[in-house]
Amino acid sequence: MNLRFQLSSPRLRVTLRTIGPDEIETLRVWKNAHRTAFFHQATIEPDQQHRWFTGYLSRETDYMFMAEHAGTAFGCLGFRLLGSRADIYNVMRGRPDAGGRGLMSEAMRLLCSYIAAEFTREIGAEVLRSNPARAWYRDNAFRETADAGTQVHVDLDWARFEPCEVCPSAPAPDAERGES
Repeated sequence: MNLRFQLSSPRLRVTLRTIGPDEIETLRVWKNAHRTAFFHQATIEPDQQHRWFTGYLSRETDYMFMAEHAGTAFGCLGFRLLGSRADIYNVMRGRPDAGGRGLMSEAMRLLCSYIAAEFTREIGAEVLRSNPARAWYRDNAFRETADAGTQVHVDLDWARFEPCEVCPSAPAPDAERGES
C-alpha cells in the first residue's frame, strides 16, 4: 500500500500513520522481539524485511500503521482486505513503556472504526492459541468464533464494539523522512 495518510479521532489519544521505508527496521526489531506470538516465528533478517516491504507496497488492499502517542511510535497494527472481510494482523506493542495505559486498545478501536467506515464490518483476525494477547482481543470486543487447533479465529463483536469518529488526513511533512 503505497498511499501515505494518518488516522485520528477527537476522543482518542492515539494516531495511526501508514508506514514508510524509514520504519521497516523498527518493525523488524519489534517483530523479532515478539516472534513467538506470531505464525512466522523465525528471526527476520534485514533482506527479508526489505522484500516484505516491497511486496507490501504493491498490495493495494494491505495497510500497515505505526501507532503513535504524543508524537512517539509505540506499536503497530495492520489489516488486509480478503474478499468481503478485513483480516487484522501484526498487532504489537513495540515499546514496553507504553503498556498499561490503554494505548493499543485505542489504536485497535481507531483501526476497526476506520475499516468499518471505509470497507467492511466483517473484521477478524487469526491468533495463535498460545498468544497471551487472546485475552486482550476479548477485552477489545472480539470473540473467538472458530478453533483451528493451534490457532483461533476472532471476529469483532458489534454488540460490544463502540466505534469512534475517524479523521483521515495526509501526514505532516517530516524532514527526517526526506519528505517536503
